[in-house]
Amino acid sequence: MPSFQISITPSRRVAARFVSGVRRALLKALEEENKKSGLKQADLARAIKVHRSIINRELRGQKDMTLGRVAELCWALGRVPTFSLPEAKNGNGSNLPPPKSIDLSAVPNTATTDHLSVLVFENAPV
Repeated sequence: MPSFQISITPSRRVAARFVSGVRRALLKALEEENKKSGLKQADLARAIKVHRSIINRELRGQKDMTLGRVAELCWALGRVPTFSLPEAKNGNGSNLPPPKSIDLSAVPNTATTDHLSVLVFENAPV
């Protein structure tokens, strides 16, 4: 019987994990808002003027979600989207290769900070 091996590049693995993390964070925020105020996917769709099925497909991962849509959903949830990129520190046992070093000194006007996290949703000021 033939055997098939599926190969995923390290960059695609990181991308898939990031996207799934964003979706999980949005779903968690929606669940929290649903418990607090009864907010549903239909309410999100109405707030950003799209059909509920679009929101459903995006949150289930059946349709790609743009960064603009993520920001719109955060707004509709009363949350503030933030983005950060902490330096990768892969320990022993990690299935990810060490990150490639990028020289930012050649890029003009680049702020170099030690942090920038995955999308974090905080309660927006009311």
